[in-house]
Amino acid sequence: MKFGDDPETAEWLAQLVSGSEDLDWDAGNRTKNRKHHVEQADIEALFRFSVVFVGRIIEPVHPEKRWLVLGQDEKNRRLALVFTRRGQKLRPISCRPMRRNERRIYEDALQENTETSA
Repeated sequence: MKFGDDPETAEWLAQLVSGSEDLDWDAGNRTKNRKHHVEQADIEALFRFSVVFVGRIIEPVHPEKRWLVLGQDEKNRRLALVFTRRGQKLRPISCRPMRRNERRIYEDALQENTETSA
């Protein structure tokens, strides 16, 4: 995957309240993530903790814009969430365990945030 910067979406994401009312669910995206052992509640939990916005997915190309967020659920699993926007709602497309390079990006971002806060 290749990513592009998207400050506007990063700002929108930071303002997201993260309740289920902020997410766009249907039968398709509720069940799709189960193959990765990820439930709707796990995805909603990501936004109760620190998430790392990686950026807009520019490759592979999709008809609808997609973005990647990295985070941790209440079970301390590190998850990668691909999503799109539907109006002011976040629509989860796919959520799975982070890949090795995604874990590195996530850990580096958390370390940077810790150093900035100190």
